[in-house]
Parts: sequence; structure tokens; C-alpha cells
Amino acid sequence: MRRWVAASAVMLVVPMVAGFGTTADAQGAPADPIDALKRQLVENRGVKMSMVRTATEEKKEKDYVWTKAVAEFGKGKIVAVDMAHDSDRVKRIDPVRQIIFEGRQYIQNDYIPDGKSWLLNENNEVRPELDAGWIKLADPAMLKAVLATTKVKRPAGVYDGTRTTLYQGTMTVGQLSKASHGFPFGLVVMLTEEEAKAKMSWRLWLGEDQLVRRAWGSWSQPFSKNGGVPVSFVVDARLTGWGAETDIAAPSADHVWTPSDWSMPETSVPLNPAAG
Repeated sequence: MRRWVAASAVMLVVPMVAGFGTTADAQGAPADPIDALKRQLVENRGVKMSMVRTATEEKKEKDYVWTKAVAEFGKGKIVAVDMAHDSDRVKRIDPVRQIIFEGRQYIQNDYIPDGKSWLLNENNEVRPELDAGWIKLADPAMLKAVLATTKVKRPAGVYDGTRTTLYQGTMTVGQLSKASHGFPFGLVVMLTEEEAKAKMSWRLWLGEDQLVRRAWGSWSQPFSKNGGVPVSFVVDARLTGWGAETDIAAPSADHVWTPSDWSMPETSVPLNPAAG
């Protein structure tokens, strides 16, 4: 059950300028939302995201996690993300910042030992992502799979300076996992039958340039009949500054606590206190 909470608690930070890159402009108008997204995934370009995640456990008050992120693109995918999270939960949950590259996750919070400001987690399954709930917003394959389940399409409001069209539908976690190589639980984790059937309601607001400007999702956590507590989630994300120049750098080595440092037996550092 913890993996459902962890996967939905974190997501993933920093000023940028809106607009397409020059390559996209030279190619003319995009053919569809998938084409529009692919044109953005070029070297040193990116997008900003702000998101609110609300978790409601049965018969308890709501918990909120606020995330601000910047994603950097390159070679048709996200190559780095810089994100910050804060929560209204008890003081033990401190604000968290992460800088993530493929295979490397730098974490900054109040649990880092004196003399250092970052903790390095090296793991081959670490990937920089930009997610709204289960939807990876910069993954063309997933965007295509999500839009294929559209049930409603209608004109909507203005976001990030552009009038939008709302797309709305429902899909299962199993469909999302097939669309993106095992997401959201990782590359090697198999979904249970119950997890695969879990449904998520989604909404995407696409601008006149066919890029996502707002993403909303709602789902409930599958739970065991033997005592699991049901939890429902809602996420609401806004994307701005598509195509702005971006350069996310790793922290200086002098300020990083490495795996060899934090393997000392007398020290215990939570890698992701925001995940609960």
C-alpha cells in the first residue's frame, strides 16, 4: 500500500519564459497534441509546473502537498527535473527539494547532516518525471494513451495566456502502466489484478498550440479487505512557460552527502519524508 502513497505524494521547482523554441516555429503548426509535445522535447528547453495534491483518508481530514517544478528536456524526453514540495501535515514533514537525473536523485531537507546540504541517492530506476497523479505530462506515448480515452471535448478557459480545449475521460492504472513501461510503480514491479483495474478520472486543458496547460486527476487507492484503509486523491497541476531555455545543474560535490557517507550504521536519513 505504501507504494501508492509514495508514488502520488512526490512530484515533482524556478523562473522561465513562455514560448515555442525556434525549431518548432520553423516547422509550422503542430499536427496534434502528440506532435506538439514532441517538438518541445529538445535540448535545453523546458516547462514549469505547479501542483496541489489532496489526499483524503476515510473519516479523516484532508492532507495537502504543494509542488513546484521545472523540467528540462533533451533527446525526446525529460533529462532533469528540479522540484520542491511542502505539506500541511505535522511538522515532521519538512519542505523537500529534489534535483533528479536518470539514475541520480539529490535530496535537500532538514535531515541532512551538518556540513552538507544535499543527500545523493543513486539508483538505476530513478527517472526524472513530470507527473500529475499517474499521468506523465511529458511522455508522448502516455499522452496518446490518455487522450484515446476521451469522453468529453469542449471549449474551456484561458491558462498561461492561451484559450484552451478541455479533454476529459477515465482510464485504468493498467492502461497507464502499459502506455509507459511499468509506470507508476517502477520498471520491475508487477501490478496486482486489483491495482490494474483501479480507475482514474482525468482532465487535460490543451492550449491553442495543443500543449497541456492544466491537468487534473482523481482516483482511490486500492486496498485489501483485510484492513487496508481507503484513501482518495485529487491532483491539480498548471503548466507554464513551454519552450523556455532551461539548464538544471547538479549540486556541487562539496555539498553532497554520498551513499558511502550515509551507509554509516549510526545514521538514519529518510530519503523521502514527504511520502509519509
